[in-house]
Amino acid sequence: MYLNPRPDVTELSTIYPVNYYSYNQKALRDQANPNSILHRLRYKGFEAKIRKSLSLCNQENTQWSVLDIGCGDGHTLDLYAHHPGVKTYGVDFNVAALELARNNGHNVYAGSFETVDLPSNFFDLVTATHVIEHVEDPRQFLMKVHSVLRSDGILWLETPNIGSIDARWFRNKHWGGYHFPRHWFFFSRDTLTRLAASAGFEPVFADFVPNAIFWFWTFHSMLMERYPRSRKLVDALLPPIDFQRDTISNFVRICFFCMMDVMIKKFSGETSNMIMAFKKTS
Repeated sequence: MYLNPRPDVTELSTIYPVNYYSYNQKALRDQANPNSILHRLRYKGFEAKIRKSLSLCNQENTQWSVLDIGCGDGHTLDLYAHHPGVKTYGVDFNVAALELARNNGHNVYAGSFETVDLPSNFFDLVTATHVIEHVEDPRQFLMKVHSVLRSDGILWLETPNIGSIDARWFRNKHWGGYHFPRHWFFFSRDTLTRLAASAGFEPVFADFVPNAIFWFWTFHSMLMERYPRSRKLVDALLPPIDFQRDTISNFVRICFFCMMDVMIKKFSGETSNMIMAFKKTS
């Protein structure tokens, strides 16, 4: 499934403004109470994903080069850098966010991943967390990843799951995973596996994890359609931008929505947030 019509690539700076949430992850982290339950749970989840992705890399190596596509301010690279033997690289087209990443010691490339000049057969791990749904040509994107990975390299993807129960429930209009106009392509486990295979990858890991923000956006969309003159109230009940802030109200909402995802996964085996890892094949 894909968005049609969709914005032209020349409009990227408009649909990804400087205050786009992925460019300000470090600021949110610094503003949060490091002892809060929400903060600790969030980073426990981040660390679990990082450990799992590194465990899939060739363990005979003592050093690993990690490239984060859409690295923003380097928030995820900071977490990878805490692990011994990891050398961090990032690519993004937001220059201001990249400067923050560079200042924190990461090697960065400015521009879109598809066009920027990167070394071939170089990286042990390429991560793209909620990126592939944003790109103009997902297959060309994956082929570029294939070219920059070492022969036994790993691609770690996280993306909305169009095959989830809630995606089917709200398929006609309100599903938060649509995130229009920023999300252009949507995948299920099967369609992503087939696409990756066409670019020279085989699956080595899959999981489905809770993602409260899709529920924020789903119910925000529904309420805005029902009460179009109550924007301030709806934004206060379900903040579409400030959902990551470390507040008690966000903690309660996130816990509630995550429990919904846990129950859906128990029933169906999947959630609306899909993680898949692929190994480069010859």
